[in-house]
Amino acid sequence: MRHFAGWTYGALFLLSLSAPSAIAGEILPQGKETGRPTTVTAGRLEVSRKERRAIYTGNVVATTADLTVTADRMEFDFDEKMEAVERMVAIGNVEISRSDGTRAVAEHATYDVLQERVVLEGKAVASRRGNRVSGRRITLFIKEDREVVQGDERERVTAVIHPKQQQD
Repeated sequence: MRHFAGWTYGALFLLSLSAPSAIAGEILPQGKETGRPTTVTAGRLEVSRKERRAIYTGNVVATTADLTVTADRMEFDFDEKMEAVERMVAIGNVEISRSDGTRAVAEHATYDVLQERVVLEGKAVASRRGNRVSGRRITLFIKEDREVVQGDERERVTAVIHPKQQQD
Protein backbone atom coordinates (compact mmCIF):
# COMPACT_ATOMS: atom_id res chain seq x y z
CA MET A 1 0.00 0.00 0.00
CA ARG A 2 3.01 2.29 -0.24
CA HIS A 3 1.46 3.93 -3.29
CA PHE A 4 -1.42 5.26 -1.20
CA ALA A 5 0.62 6.78 1.63
CA GLY A 6 0.23 10.26 0.19
CA TRP A 7 -3.48 9.95 -0.48
CA THR A 8 -4.27 10.69 3.14
CA TYR A 9 -3.16 14.28 2.61
CA GLY A 10 -5.56 14.67 -0.25
CA ALA A 11 -8.51 12.98 1.44
CA LEU A 12 -8.13 15.43 4.25
CA PHE A 13 -8.52 18.30 1.84
CA LEU A 14 -9.66 20.14 4.88
CA LEU A 15 -6.26 20.36 6.52
CA SER A 16 -4.14 23.24 7.82
CA LEU A 17 -6.45 26.23 7.33
CA SER A 18 -7.28 28.02 10.53
CA ALA A 19 -9.45 31.09 10.28
CA PRO A 20 -11.03 31.46 13.70
CA SER A 21 -13.33 34.27 12.68
CA ALA A 22 -14.50 32.75 9.41
CA ILE A 23 -17.26 30.16 9.32
CA ALA A 24 -16.11 28.56 6.08
CA GLY A 25 -12.51 28.41 7.21
CA GLU A 26 -13.43 26.61 10.40
CA ILE A 27 -14.44 23.47 8.52
CA LEU A 28 -10.74 22.78 8.23
CA PRO A 29 -8.83 21.12 11.05
CA GLN A 30 -5.87 22.97 12.43
CA GLY A 31 -2.43 21.44 12.18
CA LYS A 32 -0.92 18.78 9.97
CA GLU A 33 -1.41 15.04 9.65
CA THR A 34 -1.04 13.13 12.88
CA GLY A 35 0.25 9.90 11.38
CA ARG A 36 -2.99 8.18 12.38
CA PRO A 37 -4.53 5.85 9.82
CA THR A 38 -7.20 6.89 7.39
CA THR A 39 -9.90 4.43 6.37
CA VAL A 40 -11.71 4.59 3.05
CA THR A 41 -14.69 2.42 2.20
CA ALA A 42 -16.38 2.36 -1.20
CA GLY A 43 -18.24 0.08 -3.55
CA ARG A 44 -15.32 0.10 -5.98
CA LEU A 45 -11.71 1.26 -6.32
CA GLU A 46 -9.94 1.72 -9.65
CA VAL A 47 -6.23 2.61 -9.77
CA SER A 48 -4.33 3.63 -12.89
CA ARG A 49 -0.62 4.11 -12.28
CA LYS A 50 -0.22 5.20 -15.89
CA GLU A 51 -2.72 8.04 -15.35
CA ARG A 52 -1.52 8.51 -11.73
CA ARG A 53 -5.11 8.35 -10.50
CA ALA A 54 -7.24 6.48 -7.97
CA ILE A 55 -11.03 6.58 -8.22
CA TYR A 56 -13.35 5.43 -5.43
CA THR A 57 -17.04 5.06 -6.33
CA GLY A 58 -20.20 3.97 -4.59
CA ASN A 59 -21.01 5.58 -1.25
CA VAL A 60 -17.43 6.61 -0.48
CA VAL A 61 -16.56 7.29 3.15
CA ALA A 62 -13.09 8.49 4.21
CA THR A 63 -12.49 8.78 7.96
CA THR A 64 -9.71 9.78 10.32
CA ALA A 65 -9.78 10.35 14.06
CA ASP A 66 -11.34 13.82 13.63
CA LEU A 67 -12.74 14.05 10.11
CA THR A 68 -15.23 12.23 7.88
CA VAL A 69 -15.68 12.96 4.18
CA THR A 70 -18.50 11.26 2.25
CA ALA A 71 -19.38 11.46 -1.44
CA ASP A 72 -20.71 9.37 -4.29
CA ARG A 73 -17.26 9.47 -5.90
CA MET A 74 -13.73 10.56 -4.92
CA GLU A 75 -10.86 10.99 -7.38
CA PHE A 76 -7.22 11.39 -6.39
CA ASP A 77 -4.54 12.61 -8.82
CA PHE A 78 -0.99 11.75 -7.70
CA ASP A 79 2.52 13.01 -8.38
CA GLU A 80 4.80 11.11 -10.77
CA LYS A 81 5.89 8.62 -8.08
CA MET A 82 2.28 8.04 -6.89
CA GLU A 83 3.38 9.02 -3.39
CA ALA A 84 1.67 12.37 -2.88
CA VAL A 85 -1.76 13.63 -3.88
CA GLU A 86 -1.76 16.74 -6.06
CA ARG A 87 -5.54 17.05 -6.38
CA MET A 88 -8.61 15.48 -4.85
CA VAL A 89 -12.17 15.77 -6.12
CA ALA A 90 -15.33 14.65 -4.29
CA ILE A 91 -18.45 14.44 -6.46
CA GLY A 92 -22.09 14.02 -5.52
CA ASN A 93 -23.65 14.45 -2.08
CA VAL A 94 -20.41 15.70 -0.56
CA GLU A 95 -20.45 16.03 3.21
CA ILE A 96 -17.49 16.95 5.39
CA SER A 97 -17.81 16.72 9.15
CA ARG A 98 -15.51 17.04 12.12
CA SER A 99 -15.90 15.63 15.60
CA ASP A 100 -16.45 19.16 16.99
CA GLY A 101 -19.70 19.50 15.00
CA THR A 102 -18.25 21.56 12.16
CA ARG A 103 -19.89 20.56 8.89
CA ALA A 104 -19.83 21.44 5.18
CA VAL A 105 -21.97 20.14 2.34
CA ALA A 106 -21.84 20.68 -1.42
CA GLU A 107 -22.51 18.91 -4.67
CA HIS A 108 -18.82 19.02 -5.63
CA ALA A 109 -15.57 19.70 -3.75
CA THR A 110 -12.05 20.09 -5.13
CA TYR A 111 -8.84 20.33 -3.16
CA ASP A 112 -5.86 21.53 -5.22
CA VAL A 113 -2.88 20.65 -3.05
CA LEU A 114 -0.33 22.53 -5.16
CA GLN A 115 -2.34 25.78 -5.13
CA GLU A 116 -3.56 25.20 -1.57
CA ARG A 117 -7.14 25.92 -2.55
CA VAL A 118 -10.43 24.22 -1.64
CA VAL A 119 -13.55 24.85 -3.73
CA LEU A 120 -17.01 23.74 -2.58
CA GLU A 121 -19.59 24.09 -5.38
CA GLY A 122 -23.30 23.62 -5.80
CA LYS A 123 -25.47 24.56 -2.84
CA ALA A 124 -22.35 24.91 -0.68
CA VAL A 125 -22.96 25.34 3.05
CA ALA A 126 -20.45 25.52 5.91
CA SER A 127 -21.60 25.61 9.52
CA ARG A 128 -20.17 25.59 13.03
CA ARG A 129 -21.67 26.34 16.44
CA GLY A 130 -24.88 27.66 14.93
CA ASN A 131 -23.05 29.97 12.49
CA ARG A 132 -23.66 29.26 8.83
CA VAL A 133 -22.58 30.56 5.44
CA SER A 134 -23.97 29.38 2.12
CA GLY A 135 -23.76 30.16 -1.57
CA ARG A 136 -23.26 28.64 -4.98
CA ARG A 137 -19.51 28.39 -4.38
CA ILE A 138 -17.23 28.66 -1.35
CA THR A 139 -13.52 29.01 -2.14
CA LEU A 140 -10.93 28.66 0.62
CA PHE A 141 -7.48 30.08 -0.15
CA ILE A 142 -5.38 28.28 2.45
CA LYS A 143 -2.09 30.19 2.07
CA GLU A 144 -3.87 33.53 2.14
CA ASP A 145 -6.18 32.64 5.07
CA ARG A 146 -9.05 33.97 2.94
CA GLU A 147 -12.48 32.76 1.88
CA VAL A 148 -14.75 33.89 -0.94
CA VAL A 149 -18.43 32.94 -0.99
CA GLN A 150 -20.21 33.51 -4.30
CA GLY A 151 -23.87 33.50 -5.20
CA ASP A 152 -25.77 33.96 -8.42
CA GLU A 153 -29.21 35.14 -9.52
CA ARG A 154 -30.85 31.99 -8.11
CA GLU A 155 -28.72 31.39 -5.02
CA ARG A 156 -27.60 34.46 -3.08
CA VAL A 157 -24.90 34.37 -0.43
CA THR A 158 -26.35 33.99 3.06
CA ALA A 159 -24.48 34.26 6.36
CA VAL A 160 -26.02 33.66 9.77
CA ILE A 161 -23.61 34.63 12.54
CA HIS A 162 -24.47 34.39 16.21
CA PRO A 163 -22.70 36.60 18.76
CA LYS A 164 -20.11 34.87 20.91
CA GLN A 165 -21.30 33.97 24.40
CA GLN A 166 -19.72 36.02 27.16
CA GLN A 167 -17.50 33.98 29.46
CA ASP A 168 -17.75 34.32 33.24
